[in-house]
Formats: sequence, structure tokens, C-alpha cells
Amino acid sequence: MFSLRIQAAGGKLFTHQISDAETFIGRDPKNDLTLDDPRVSRQHAVVRVTSDGVKLTDLNSGNGTFVNGERVTQVTLSSEDTIRIGDCKLTFVAEETKPLQEAHDSGLREVLQKTPEEMMTSSTAGDMDTSRELPPIALRHELEKKERILALFYELSRKLSSVFSIEEIYDKVFDILLQVTPASRVFIFRKNEQGEMQQVAARNRDAGEAGQPLPISKTIFAKVTRERVSVLMENTQRDTHGIPSQSILLSQVHSVMAAPINGRKGLLGIIYTDRQDILETFSSDDLDLLNAVTVQMGIAIDTMMTHERLQKEAQARANYERFLPQQIVDDILSSPDKVKLGGVRQVITALFADVRGFTTLSESSSPEIIVTLLNRYFTLVSEIIFRHGGTLDKYIGDGLMALFGAPYASERDAVKAVRAASDMQRALIEFNKELTELNLPNIAIGIGINTGPAIVGYIGSETRLDYTAVGDTVNTAARLESNSKPGQIIISETTMQALDESFILKPLDTIKLKGKTENLRIAEVVWKK
Repeated sequence: MFSLRIQAAGGKLFTHQISDAETFIGRDPKNDLTLDDPRVSRQHAVVRVTSDGVKLTDLNSGNGTFVNGERVTQVTLSSEDTIRIGDCKLTFVAEETKPLQEAHDSGLREVLQKTPEEMMTSSTAGDMDTSRELPPIALRHELEKKERILALFYELSRKLSSVFSIEEIYDKVFDILLQVTPASRVFIFRKNEQGEMQQVAARNRDAGEAGQPLPISKTIFAKVTRERVSVLMENTQRDTHGIPSQSILLSQVHSVMAAPINGRKGLLGIIYTDRQDILETFSSDDLDLLNAVTVQMGIAIDTMMTHERLQKEAQARANYERFLPQQIVDDILSSPDKVKLGGVRQVITALFADVRGFTTLSESSSPEIIVTLLNRYFTLVSEIIFRHGGTLDKYIGDGLMALFGAPYASERDAVKAVRAASDMQRALIEFNKELTELNLPNIAIGIGINTGPAIVGYIGSETRLDYTAVGDTVNTAARLESNSKPGQIIISETTMQALDESFILKPLDTIKLKGKTENLRIAEVVWKK
């Protein structure tokens, strides 16, 4: 099993499991692993799991990919290699996933089983009618037992409340179990994508890392997974004098406990522990303590998975909301399966806007001034487009393309587009005053708008998709924009027909657009009144 431990920009820690043959890494939320860092390219690198090993390939990123301090184009990763992408540090972890070894159930018998809910309610005191019937020593034992369990719950909650790394969760579970139970070894199994249990971590009390466990009882795993109960089993070949038989000496395992790790959506895995002390076995109290650990472990894993999901959604939302209205972002995040190649034919209104005289402006101003000016301009007009329900399709140099009626079409899409265009022109009046105060050059924009059918959807490749519209309607809008003058809004006849009487239009001469056989009727929107 492979994973990446990530220390993101800002110090956030999380783990990404590598479960697919390819894992794309980049700033774009469409990647498998999204890194919210401006120094990371939209699609920065890819990790491929091959028969020759796990390979990391840089995808011609701007700032490069570094492994153990050296810039790389492609490299085969080894466990604990350090990867630097932008300001993010990634550590590659290769853990051998060990399939469960099953054995027939000769020699093991079930002593006790409990559900997690029974942990705090089952006790010898529960069999007494009143506490008066309980001997003082037994009562003290029960109180001490409850105190230990409550203290364990507190300690687990305290330690795991801020842990968002699966390896840290495993480590803390091992520390606690080996501290409060007499287990010789502890093994953690997690369910893989095929629904099979695989060993993902192990700890030996004496020697640290534990190896592959001895063949494990089929009954234990079948019972724990099917009934969601914890079980305590002993070797039946122990005699009444506590002297082990030869078969026990050979098996080395004399007492076993196993408990389910339950999550909100079902079984996450199993904790298996055994004792190799010939004369000792696990007790009912030990099973209660194991239950306490698995309950808190399930909560911690659920919390970690929720944290990773929310973190990725937050990164995706932040990136999507730069280009899409909130309702579209909500739709994408709630139904990610909709994000696939293909589109639908529907009527839209396309808007193109472009800064006039930008080439001359670039020649007379420094690159820093140009970038500052464009950033302020795009922020201003993007907010206007969103306010009128438009989708910001893309930035094209100093221009932009916006869609109205995508993905949700309405009868007023043309109205929304023309109102947005008018507000954009009006907003530039005040914007230019601010630029003058900052000793920055003023700007003007030309806008072209057209209404008609187009194919709207996710266009691109399997690894890189863009939500956009294609078709003659879009091309016509772009050509109208190229024919507009500074401060002018030109609309097509189809857009005119979709407007209401609240707009003032100035008819213009028909024009012949490239690729068109007939002249096109157009009009100018009078936005200053």
C-alpha cells in the first residue's frame, strides 16, 4: 500500500492514499491530489504505480518537482523519499500490504463476545439485584474497571482529537493497547477496495515492529466482520494445571482478542491482538478495553476522512468559485459523477470582453504594472458577471469569455448578459478614477454578445476538463467583440429579440462576419443613460 504524507502550505498535515494506477497532483481541483499553493501548477506531476515500481513524473511544471532536494523529470520513488512541490512537502510511504492468512479453528474456543455498546454496561455487578449483594472487593474491582475505561476514553479522545494522519492514529492505538492490556502483539487490518481484510500495521511489545501474524482463525474474522462483535478466544489444549501441551508450545498463541473498527458507513477494519504468555490469557476487562480503543479509533478515522474530504472540497470550492457561480459549484461538489466528458445542446448567451489598446499599454508600462492592473480589472468584472448569474468560462490574455444560461438556461439569459455588460462598462468609469489616483493608465473595453444554440459541457481529455461552450454562437460573439470599439457593447439580432423594453438600442449597419454567407444585423447597447 502506498501513500503520501503531506505538509501543505500553511502547515496543514494530511495523508493521501495512492489507490489508483495514476495519481495526478496539482492546483486544479480536478486532480486526484489538490495542493492549494500558487507556486503549484494546475497539473504539476503524476504518480504512476507500475510493475517496475512507483514513478513520479513532472508534467512540465513552472516551478519544478524536487525529490530529496534535487529537481527531477522522472524518478522511481523509494519509501520515505521527500518530494517538494511549491511550498508543499510530500513524503512517499510504501507499506507492504499483507493479506490475511487464515487457518482452521483447531485448538481455539470462544470464551466471550461483546458488542461495543455492551462495554460500559456489562459487569458482574449487573447480575446482582442490589449493590448490597456485591462483596466489597468485587464492588471495588468494578469501580476500578469503570474508572480505567473512562480514563482510557478521555486519554484516547485527547490524543486523537487533533490527529489527521492515519499513521499517527495507528501509532497512538498501539501505544495505548500495549500500555493498558497484556497483549504481546497487535495487528490492524483495514478493508481494501475489494472488501478484503489486509494487514496495514503491526506492533510487537518486545521488538517494536511485528511481522506477519501466525495463521488466524477463520471463525474470528468471520464472526467479527459479520456480527460486528468483539471476541475473546483461548486455546483449548491448555490443561487444568496450567501446564501447556506440546501443541500450544508450537502454536505460540494462547489467547486471542479481536474487535471491529466501525465507522459511520460500516466496517472499517479489525484490531487483532494475541498473547504468547503460556500461563496467562486475556480477561473480560481486557476485551472491554479493546472495545474502548476500537470505538475511539473508528471515530478518529471517520474524523480524519471527513477532514480530508472537507479540506479537498474547500480547495475545490475556492478554485471553482473563481470561475463558476455558487449554484454550479454546489452542483459539481454534490454530484461529482456529473463531471465527465460530453455536453448538451441548449440555448445560451455568450459574452466576450477585451481590453482595448492593451498592446500599446504593455509597451509603455512595466510587467508589474500590467499584472496589477489586470488583476484588479478581472476581479471587478468577474464579480459583476457572477452577480448577474453568469459563468466565467475563461480568461483569454486581457480578455474574457462568459456564458449566461449555462448550465441552467432561462428566458432571461440575454437580459442578464446585457445588464452585466452595461454594469461592466459603468464600473470602468470609477475604476479608471482609481487608476488615475494610483498613477496607472486608464483602460477601456469592447464587448460582443450573441444568443443561440451551443454544445455546453465538459470538453477536453480524460485528465483535463474545462466547462465551456462550443459552436457558431460562441464564435459569432467573439467576432462581434473584435468589431466593437472602446466602451461599446455590440449585440446580435438574436440577442435583440430576447431583450425587453428596458434597454436602449442603437441599430448599426449590418456586417459581414468571416465564415458567414449573409450579413448580420447588429445593434449597440446605449449603457450611459
